Amino acid sequence: MKKVLLLGDLNQTVSSINKQLSTRFQTQICKDDLELMKGMLKVFDPDLVMVSMVGVGKLDQNILDFLKEKYSKIPVLLVGTLEECRYFQKTYDTEQFDYAVRPTTLSVIMNKCFKLLRMNDTVTAEKEKEGLKSILAVDDSGILLRSVKGMLDKKYDVSVATSGMAAIKQAKKKLPDLILLDYEMPDWDGKRTLEEILKDDELKDVKVVFLTAVTDRAHIEAVLKLKPSGYLLKPIDQTRLIDTIEKVLSGTL
Repeated sequence: MKKVLLLGDLNQTVSSINKQLSTRFQTQICKDDLELMKGMLKVFDPDLVMVSMVGVGKLDQNILDFLKEKYSKIPVLLVGTLEECRYFQKTYDTEQFDYAVRPTTLSVIMNKCFKLLRMNDTVTAEKEKEGLKSILAVDDSGILLRSVKGMLDKKYDVSVATSGMAAIKQAKKKLPDLILLDYEMPDWDGKRTLEEILKDDELKDVKVVFLTAVTDRAHIEAVLKLKPSGYLLKPIDQTRLIDTIEKVLSGTL
């Protein structure tokens, strides 16, 4: 069985990745510390090193330098935001290094491991719609959620949540590509929910599109101050909804 050494902060993301990896590999978690890693490389003798930058802050570049200079035959997979991956790719742009840009899925990470290890295995996500972007719709109205799911279900992998708190928990279990977020909800409204999303290292880069039924200027300006990726007025039109999602996911909105 191939061995994977997983470097990173001991958070929920690392635990989820480790749980998935352990179904096909022998795994070992190690804190993102150069000296600890050196010792673990000798003891564990991994076939692949994965570096999760979630919660790490600024990754010690000496870790990657050491892997490049002393363990050049061991492939390295870095999991981070687009900005983080682009930064390190400038220096570590060789066959040894590959990158998984967040938000991503466990299936994508697994398949990149297989590719780096030159294994023929692939993961077909049984609970994910293969190749489809994932959308999390959040609204306290079950009727609206059923409507949105019906509009999007053939084009996207759609899941739903009926409150902001439930949305946070669900998104941390399965990271969505985009969140459709109702602005007017009891308990946590859309504003509070987005603030919680932005404070969370695992979720802060997920695209968020507000859904709102209020059309007055002051309300819309309050929505825009939160800098969502987009916003839509209710009632929701299917064509406009899909067009907005496509533009947000492609970065053209």
